Amino acid sequence: MAKRRHLDLLRHRLAAAASRTGPDKPKDKSVAAVLVPLFEREGQLHVLYTRRSDRMLSHQGQVAFPGGKVDLADADLVATALREAHEEIGLHPHTVEIIGSLTTIDTLASGYSVAPFVGVIPEPITLRPNPREVAEIFSVPLNVLSDQRFRGNYKWQSGGNYPAILYGDQTIWGLTLRITLSLLELLEEPAS
Repeated sequence: MAKRRHLDLLRHRLAAAASRTGPDKPKDKSVAAVLVPLFEREGQLHVLYTRRSDRMLSHQGQVAFPGGKVDLADADLVATALREAHEEIGLHPHTVEIIGSLTTIDTLASGYSVAPFVGVIPEPITLRPNPREVAEIFSVPLNVLSDQRFRGNYKWQSGGNYPAILYGDQTIWGLTLRITLSLLELLEEPAS
């Protein structure tokens, strides 16, 4: 029942995906799109994440959503997010129900403008990481992401401390944390 309530609330509050064919961005910015996959397991809504391969040129070993740069062949940013999710984790686009989009976020380190799209997927029992790009696929229950007991800091190699969600061996920080917090914000009940 909580899953249904969360999904109904998200559908109501998310921007219509159909209206998001491209983010407003300066011409010198690179554009990317990510999929924020949600699925139900044992009556709970989960968010699916990946941990990037240590062989990647940037953001090695970091937790991320499936996604990447726009390809000229992509019809729109939704197509980019779905293509990248298929390439990275084997998620077939026809199995994803896009329910909306979150606000486009500019990355702080790499200069990308990233459009996140929220999609409902079947329980991901058959996903396979592309080893060139993804080291691991994992999920976190929505109630854990909201729980302040899992909040902490991550000390990045540059020496800075950054807010993070710490779950098992995973550290969700940076752009992925900002997108996750945007999703959680939409699920907050208004104060009475």
